[in-house]
Amino acid sequence: MASKTKAKPAPAKKALAQKKPVPAKKPAAKKPAPTKAAPKKVVKKSLPPKAVVKKPAAKAPAAKTKPVAVKPAAAPTKSATKPVAKAAKPAAAVKTPAPPAPAKAAPAVKAPAAAAPAKKPAAPPAEVAAPATAPVVAEVKKAPSQPLPPPGPTKSGALFYDSHMHTPLCKHAWGEPEEYAQQAVKAGLKGIIFTCHCPMPNGFWPTVRMSESEFEIYLALVQRAADAFKGKLDVRLGIESEYYPGCEEYIAALHKRADFHYVLGAVHWQAKEYLNKYETGTIENFRRTYFEHLAKSAESGLYDCVAHPDLVKNYHPDSWCFAIVKNTVSGALDRIAATGVAMELNTSGLNKSYSEMNPGNEMLRMMADRKIPIVLGSDSHKAVRVGEHFVTALNHLTEAGYENVSYFLNRQRIDLPISEVLASLKKAADHNA
Repeated sequence: MASKTKAKPAPAKKALAQKKPVPAKKPAAKKPAPTKAAPKKVVKKSLPPKAVVKKPAAKAPAAKTKPVAVKPAAAPTKSATKPVAKAAKPAAAVKTPAPPAPAKAAPAVKAPAAAAPAKKPAAPPAEVAAPATAPVVAEVKKAPSQPLPPPGPTKSGALFYDSHMHTPLCKHAWGEPEEYAQQAVKAGLKGIIFTCHCPMPNGFWPTVRMSESEFEIYLALVQRAADAFKGKLDVRLGIESEYYPGCEEYIAALHKRADFHYVLGAVHWQAKEYLNKYETGTIENFRRTYFEHLAKSAESGLYDCVAHPDLVKNYHPDSWCFAIVKNTVSGALDRIAATGVAMELNTSGLNKSYSEMNPGNEMLRMMADRKIPIVLGSDSHKAVRVGEHFVTALNHLTEAGYENVSYFLNRQRIDLPISEVLASLKKAADHNA
């Protein structure tokens, strides 16, 4: 997500038309027989028009395995259907009002001078206790599973995916999912994965994420775009899932509520709750705490990939000095590499207060040295940014020592040679121009 603090627009409203129930006619001269009280049921919210989502047959959740690299030529694990030549007409869209233009972030308050670098925090802060009572999670409908696309490039030459983008449900993104999909076609992509900010318990940072009541709507919005672009672009369901100590149980349950293709873990230092808990010392110690949590997020086993891994450089960006935290970062990367979890090169860093991709090139080289898999994401909050700066990012990866770049389908990692991805972007973009 973008680190600039933006105006807090009103939450996206669901334009779900509700029909007024027709009262039943009163029976003539008959007293209704007494009925037994029906057991209390969970009331499900209706889906957007024509965005019906069926719940698949229940099955035991599969044990998560270590990501397996798949060569481009290899056939996917599931049989794929041939893409339809013509895109289906979009179903009636549930329009969400466009939020007002974001305001510029207020200047950060200066903290005391930086402490001397340390390899690890001397005393990691106490973790937030789990909620006293487990949050009640209503049962929701799952999006219907989709067959995987055929391996290799499409007829246009498209080969790669943008694996990070949002919807208006996060309250700080603009544009319908179909607009993001259309931009992806122009950018020469084979597919996109929506990763909107997940709901969280106990009112955690509610102004930048979907609410519990909007989770089912999110599934329907992504499915609607997938149906509209069938045969033109592969649209998949993912989630940007918060890592905050004490909420692991809630997040684990959340990941079982839909058939996600990709789960992106994120530590957001900007959250009021995070700042209140961990902003207790110097600027550099706060940054060390962030990298400690980054490693813990990978070690939790909850995520496929770690998002924008040096996002904390936007905390007092004028004082950022990678050399000061390099030992801490090195230790965190050692721990992440041991888990097999991928890390993201997030191109939206160029639009943040510290104008550099996340991570920067020096940290990227350290990741390549440890053979940590890498995924590209635009972190688009506007449709125009889908696939933005991907050619530059791929060149950075090559310079850092990477040969392959990855994306996820069915929560399995797929690796592609960077040289082939670069060629595909140009070929498909020219074809679709």
